Amino acid sequence: MRLFSVAFCAGLIAASLATTPCAGAPTVKHFDLGGMTASAARVFRGTVTDVRAGSVSVGGGQVATTIYRIPVTGTFKGEFATVQDITYADVEMIGSVKADAQSNNTRRFSPFRDMPRLERGQDYLLFLTAESRIALSSPVGLVQGLFEIDTSVPSEPTANRMNNAGLVAEVAKGPLPYADLAQRVRTIVSGQEGEKR
Repeated sequence: MRLFSVAFCAGLIAASLATTPCAGAPTVKHFDLGGMTASAARVFRGTVTDVRAGSVSVGGGQVATTIYRIPVTGTFKGEFATVQDITYADVEMIGSVKADAQSNNTRRFSPFRDMPRLERGQDYLLFLTAESRIALSSPVGLVQGLFEIDTSVPSEPTANRMNNAGLVAEVAKGPLPYADLAQRVRTIVSGQEGEKR
Protein backbone atom coordinates (compact mmCIF):
# COMPACT_ATOMS: atom_id res chain seq x y z
CA MET A 1 0.00 0.00 0.00
CA ARG A 2 2.82 2.37 0.87
CA LEU A 3 4.49 1.72 -2.52
CA PHE A 4 1.22 2.56 -4.25
CA SER A 5 0.95 5.78 -2.23
CA VAL A 6 4.48 6.88 -3.22
CA ALA A 7 3.90 6.02 -6.88
CA PHE A 8 0.54 7.80 -6.88
CA CYS A 9 1.95 10.97 -5.26
CA ALA A 10 4.95 10.92 -7.61
CA GLY A 11 2.56 10.71 -10.55
CA LEU A 12 0.63 13.71 -9.25
CA ILE A 13 3.86 15.68 -8.91
CA ALA A 14 4.91 14.89 -12.46
CA ALA A 15 1.49 15.87 -13.79
CA SER A 16 1.50 19.14 -11.90
CA LEU A 17 5.02 20.01 -13.02
CA ALA A 18 4.10 19.53 -16.64
CA THR A 19 1.08 21.84 -16.15
CA THR A 20 -0.68 19.78 -18.78
CA PRO A 21 -3.66 17.49 -19.02
CA CYS A 22 -2.99 13.73 -18.98
CA ALA A 23 -4.43 11.42 -21.60
CA GLY A 24 -2.95 7.93 -21.50
CA ALA A 25 0.40 8.79 -23.02
CA PRO A 26 2.14 11.96 -21.88
CA THR A 27 0.39 14.94 -23.41
CA VAL A 28 1.95 18.36 -23.14
CA LYS A 29 0.29 21.65 -23.98
CA HIS A 30 2.00 23.44 -26.86
CA PHE A 31 3.32 26.92 -26.03
CA ASP A 32 4.32 29.77 -28.27
CA LEU A 33 6.96 32.17 -26.93
CA GLY A 34 4.39 34.51 -25.32
CA GLY A 35 2.56 31.68 -23.56
CA MET A 36 5.78 30.10 -22.41
CA THR A 37 7.06 33.39 -21.00
CA ALA A 38 3.76 34.08 -19.22
CA SER A 39 3.74 30.57 -17.69
CA ALA A 40 7.34 30.76 -16.47
CA ALA A 41 8.26 31.96 -12.99
CA ARG A 42 11.93 32.29 -13.97
CA VAL A 43 13.50 32.90 -17.38
CA PHE A 44 17.27 33.06 -17.63
CA ARG A 45 20.43 32.09 -19.48
CA GLY A 46 23.12 30.05 -17.77
CA THR A 47 25.64 27.25 -18.01
CA VAL A 48 25.22 24.08 -15.96
CA THR A 49 28.27 23.63 -13.71
CA ASP A 50 27.07 20.87 -11.38
CA VAL A 51 24.65 17.95 -11.58
CA ARG A 52 23.94 15.88 -8.48
CA ALA A 53 21.40 13.43 -7.15
CA GLY A 54 18.80 14.50 -4.61
CA SER A 55 15.50 13.30 -3.21
CA VAL A 56 12.28 14.68 -1.77
CA SER A 57 9.89 13.23 0.79
CA VAL A 58 6.40 12.76 -0.56
CA GLY A 59 3.52 10.43 0.32
CA GLY A 60 5.50 8.78 3.09
CA GLY A 61 8.43 7.86 0.83
CA GLN A 62 11.35 9.29 -1.11
CA VAL A 63 11.30 10.32 -4.77
CA ALA A 64 14.58 10.69 -6.67
CA THR A 65 15.45 14.12 -8.02
CA THR A 66 18.29 15.76 -9.92
CA ILE A 67 19.72 19.09 -8.76
CA TYR A 68 21.39 21.40 -11.27
CA ARG A 69 23.62 24.34 -10.26
CA ILE A 70 23.47 27.00 -12.98
CA PRO A 71 25.44 30.26 -12.76
CA VAL A 72 23.16 32.84 -14.39
CA THR A 73 24.61 35.00 -17.18
CA GLY A 74 21.40 36.69 -18.28
CA THR A 75 18.08 37.28 -16.49
CA PHE A 76 14.72 38.04 -18.04
CA LYS A 77 12.19 37.18 -15.34
CA GLY A 78 12.18 36.02 -11.72
CA GLU A 79 14.35 36.13 -8.61
CA PHE A 80 17.82 34.61 -8.29
CA ALA A 81 20.28 34.03 -5.47
CA THR A 82 23.59 35.90 -5.44
CA VAL A 83 26.55 34.70 -3.39
CA GLN A 84 29.95 36.45 -3.57
CA ASP A 85 28.86 38.42 -6.66
CA ILE A 86 27.83 35.25 -8.53
CA THR A 87 24.17 34.97 -9.49
CA TYR A 88 22.99 31.38 -9.77
CA ALA A 89 19.95 29.14 -9.88
CA ASP A 90 19.66 25.76 -8.19
CA VAL A 91 17.03 23.83 -10.10
CA GLU A 92 15.66 20.58 -8.67
CA MET A 93 13.71 18.37 -11.06
CA ILE A 94 11.98 15.08 -10.45
CA GLY A 95 13.83 12.04 -11.82
CA SER A 96 17.08 10.28 -11.16
CA VAL A 97 20.47 11.36 -12.50
CA LYS A 98 20.82 7.79 -13.80
CA ALA A 99 18.30 6.90 -16.46
CA ASP A 100 16.54 3.54 -16.57
CA ALA A 101 18.79 1.53 -14.27
CA GLN A 102 19.39 -2.11 -15.13
CA SER A 103 20.28 -4.85 -12.65
CA ASN A 104 19.94 -8.66 -12.64
CA ASN A 105 18.80 -8.52 -16.29
CA THR A 106 15.77 -6.49 -15.17
CA ARG A 107 15.38 -3.08 -16.73
CA ARG A 108 13.67 -0.49 -14.52
CA PHE A 109 11.92 2.35 -16.25
CA SER A 110 11.55 5.69 -14.56
CA PRO A 111 8.00 7.06 -14.63
CA PHE A 112 9.67 10.43 -15.25
CA ARG A 113 11.72 9.53 -18.33
CA ASP A 114 10.07 12.38 -20.25
CA MET A 115 11.55 14.95 -17.84
CA PRO A 116 14.33 16.68 -19.78
CA ARG A 117 17.87 16.39 -18.47
CA LEU A 118 20.47 19.13 -18.55
CA GLU A 119 24.13 18.50 -19.38
CA ARG A 120 27.09 19.85 -17.43
CA GLY A 121 28.93 22.52 -19.47
CA GLN A 122 25.99 23.27 -21.79
CA ASP A 123 24.58 26.81 -22.16
CA TYR A 124 20.79 27.04 -21.88
CA LEU A 125 17.98 29.54 -22.05
CA LEU A 126 15.49 28.20 -19.50
CA PHE A 127 11.81 28.94 -18.91
CA LEU A 128 11.04 27.34 -15.53
CA THR A 129 7.77 26.72 -13.74
CA ALA A 130 7.27 28.10 -10.24
CA GLU A 131 8.67 25.81 -7.56
CA SER A 132 6.14 23.40 -6.10
CA ARG A 133 5.56 23.24 -2.35
CA ILE A 134 8.39 20.68 -2.18
CA ALA A 135 10.73 22.99 -4.19
CA LEU A 136 10.59 21.11 -7.50
CA SER A 137 10.52 22.85 -10.84
CA SER A 138 10.64 21.93 -14.53
CA PRO A 139 10.91 23.63 -17.90
CA VAL A 140 7.56 25.00 -19.07
CA GLY A 141 6.09 22.45 -21.46
CA LEU A 142 8.98 20.10 -20.63
CA VAL A 143 11.34 20.18 -23.66
CA GLN A 144 9.66 23.33 -24.98
CA GLY A 145 11.08 25.51 -22.21
CA LEU A 146 14.63 24.17 -22.50
CA PHE A 147 16.70 25.90 -25.19
CA GLU A 148 20.24 24.83 -26.01
CA ILE A 149 22.57 27.63 -27.09
CA ASP A 150 25.31 26.74 -29.59
CA THR A 151 28.17 28.98 -28.43
CA SER A 152 30.54 27.63 -31.11
CA VAL A 153 28.87 29.84 -33.75
CA PRO A 154 28.95 33.69 -33.49
CA SER A 155 25.17 34.04 -33.87
CA GLU A 156 24.67 31.48 -31.07
CA PRO A 157 21.85 29.51 -32.74
CA THR A 158 19.29 28.65 -30.06
CA ALA A 159 16.61 25.98 -30.24
CA ASN A 160 14.51 23.88 -27.92
CA ARG A 161 14.22 20.14 -28.38
CA MET A 162 11.21 20.65 -30.67
CA ASN A 163 13.44 22.70 -33.00
CA ASN A 164 11.36 25.79 -32.06
CA ALA A 165 8.28 24.44 -33.87
CA GLY A 166 5.38 26.87 -33.36
CA LEU A 167 7.48 29.19 -31.19
CA VAL A 168 7.05 32.37 -33.23
CA ALA A 169 4.46 32.95 -35.94
CA GLU A 170 6.79 34.15 -38.70
CA VAL A 171 9.28 31.28 -38.35
CA ALA A 172 8.02 27.75 -39.03
CA LYS A 173 10.82 26.12 -37.05
CA GLY A 174 14.56 26.03 -36.66
CA PRO A 175 17.18 27.73 -34.48
CA LEU A 176 17.03 31.48 -33.91
CA PRO A 177 20.05 33.69 -33.20
CA TYR A 178 20.27 34.04 -29.41
CA ALA A 179 20.24 37.87 -29.55
CA ASP A 180 16.98 37.79 -31.56
CA LEU A 181 15.30 35.34 -29.20
CA ALA A 182 16.52 37.26 -26.14
CA GLN A 183 15.11 40.53 -27.51
CA ARG A 184 11.74 38.88 -28.18
CA VAL A 185 11.64 37.58 -24.59
CA ARG A 186 12.55 41.02 -23.17
CA THR A 187 9.75 42.61 -25.20
CA ILE A 188 7.21 40.03 -23.96
CA VAL A 189 8.31 40.38 -20.30
CA SER A 190 8.18 44.19 -20.56
CA GLY A 191 4.64 44.00 -21.98
CA GLN A 192 3.51 41.58 -19.27
CA GLU A 193 4.92 43.78 -16.53
CA GLY A 194 3.17 46.80 -18.06
CA GLU A 195 -0.17 44.95 -17.98
CA LYS A 196 0.22 44.29 -14.24
CA ARG A 197 0.52 47.99 -13.43
